[in-house]
Amino acid sequence: MIDGSECSDGIEVNNDPKISKLEKIVTRMSFMELAKATSHFSQDHEIGKGMLGKVYKALVPNGWNVAIKRLNASENLEEEFVSEITILGSLRHQNLVPLIGFCVERDERLLVYKYMPNGNLHEWLHTTDDKAKLLDFPLRVKIAVGVAKALAWLHDGGNFHVVHSYISTQSILLDENFDPKISNFWEATLERQNDMDSSMCLLPLVDSLDFTSYKKDVYRFGVVLLELLTRKESYQLSCSSLNLSSSSFASTLDVDKVLLGQGFDAMILQLLELASNCMKFIPNQRPTMLQVYLTVAAIS
Repeated sequence: MIDGSECSDGIEVNNDPKISKLEKIVTRMSFMELAKATSHFSQDHEIGKGMLGKVYKALVPNGWNVAIKRLNASENLEEEFVSEITILGSLRHQNLVPLIGFCVERDERLLVYKYMPNGNLHEWLHTTDDKAKLLDFPLRVKIAVGVAKALAWLHDGGNFHVVHSYISTQSILLDENFDPKISNFWEATLERQNDMDSSMCLLPLVDSLDFTSYKKDVYRFGVVLLELLTRKESYQLSCSSLNLSSSSFASTLDVDKVLLGQGFDAMILQLLELASNCMKFIPNQRPTMLQVYLTVAAIS
């Protein structure tokens, strides 16, 4: 692993208590080595660009392919940066993207993840028709099951409770086997627990997550599920634009034609009904993520 005991300009940051706590969660890495691995963040290594910064693919000295997210220097993203490290560094699940390391140097903030060769789900659904056709119905259900499983675990993991707050097809990455990995915990909320690891104290904790916080994740999962089934963009899939309470709900949606007539129509209708329940206007009428996961797993 890259040695992160000193930043590339020789400035020691070990005396910062926040950095010291983060180092106990995830390895701090050298800016010089990350810059070298990306040819000084050249366009040739760039694989993505989001609201918070650019993402680069690199091969680091230990032989791992990684994705390096370099946060925009002009933004004040300290809280989001800490949130991502604390949650993804402390919580391990097969459907969360593995966070390998981080780097802090003056105004530089970088996050290093395991590289996901199949990018994000949004690209597969919306880039080209040919790409979307490779996502057959069983594969789309597999993705939905994995995301639902991770959210159910985050909501009630025992000694912690986490609400993602902004789940979307952009935040769902796909590995070489198209297993989904949830990322982007910038806006996540963590409930305070008596036996919580002290490293979690880096996050702004709440004494109790209210009911509607969990139901926000349920609603957004419903949007992801509809996006998987219809290939409509998320902004087209709101309660105001769809008559979700109608008995003819299934017929009002333009289900992706690639999925129809392949022997899965009955299951598609079940998933549309589940998405409708997830997106009910009144939060307490929506199911829990555990109920959602069990339903999707049973359909698959």
